[in-house]
Amino acid sequence: MSFLAWIDFDQADRDRTRRIMDLFDSEDSRDELGLGSVRDSLADLMFPGTSTIQTRLRYMLFVPWIYRMAGAQTGIAATRQDRARGLEIRLIDALINGGETQNVIGSAAREKLKRLPSDVYWAGLLTLGIRRFQGSRNACLEATPSEASALWAAGLPHPPDGFLTSADSTAQFRLTSDEADFLRDRLAQAAPGSLLTLLSRKESAPDCEMIWHHPNRADWPARIGTLVDHAERFSRLMLGASLLYNLMLSEKAAAMQGTEHSSWHERVETYTTRINDWAEETPAQIFADWDLSDLWLLSRDTIHDVKTHSRRFIETWRDTVMRTQGRIHDDAGARTLVRGREVFLKRTKSRFRNDGALMRWSGASGTAPLNYRWRPVVSNHIRDLVNAG
Repeated sequence: MSFLAWIDFDQADRDRTRRIMDLFDSEDSRDELGLGSVRDSLADLMFPGTSTIQTRLRYMLFVPWIYRMAGAQTGIAATRQDRARGLEIRLIDALINGGETQNVIGSAAREKLKRLPSDVYWAGLLTLGIRRFQGSRNACLEATPSEASALWAAGLPHPPDGFLTSADSTAQFRLTSDEADFLRDRLAQAAPGSLLTLLSRKESAPDCEMIWHHPNRADWPARIGTLVDHAERFSRLMLGASLLYNLMLSEKAAAMQGTEHSSWHERVETYTTRINDWAEETPAQIFADWDLSDLWLLSRDTIHDVKTHSRRFIETWRDTVMRTQGRIHDDAGARTLVRGREVFLKRTKSRFRNDGALMRWSGASGTAPLNYRWRPVVSNHIRDLVNAG
């Protein structure tokens, strides 16, 4: 991980450095308070087979096509592995030559790419039953030609003629109707009750910022509606904790500066305003009838382990928000809870205890509401299916 170290010059130099760091800041979704297990449980239940680093749905076909091509290579397994990597690198140029300008994995790194599309989509391929082989990518390429036919789902569409071999690239993200039907069928078989499967069969893809803003939400089955309700409440609730965390760190950094005004003081003002806005937009009564025990039961149907200490923190934070009616920034109990959580998770690396870690901090951690992969990943996937017809 790269970072800008704190420069030991005068205040102007430090503020100038902070402004440089601000250029790299965006709404950040890092998990500083250990909320990832709940977030990912809900995301997997709503949108199985997806991940935050996926880009477009047709990679679910690109990867099997490439591995079939590599698996047909004669020689030892290492030869087929080299072939697979070479084809994945070639896919980058093929997509760009085919007119794609966004969402191309490896468009900047090219031949130096470390996280290949197969790495990004390998788990999702198994979840959706497109990949029937349970092992690793390398182990997959150790299969003999007679075994290779059993590695992938029956009915896997064939790649277009000249895929990765023709001078005129046919590699694009647009799905054919047959490909879209195959993917819909895989979703229906692998995750029949999921929100992703439901949306995959719709004729439109409304553009909404969060899944709970979807205009057809009221028409969804009760089980899906419950999941989305949990997701919305959890996102709204924990945004407050994340904003308070950022406020408290900014206050500590401003105090360490010892100056009348600095960029850290500006951050204090910004986070105070954001917490006030959050409290106004998230009335505490929306959490009053929230059955968290149901959320913990649902999470057990996933691979994510929501630890007892995480459940306790979330339940206590919910009670704190209700008690304070959202006035968390000047509540000692709320501050103690957030500080204690981060110290418990980070130990000696806690920014509350480690001044060096604080001074390396960007100034924004977990400031984006949880969106459970809806944007841009899942919304892109749904749009790809809708556009295929």
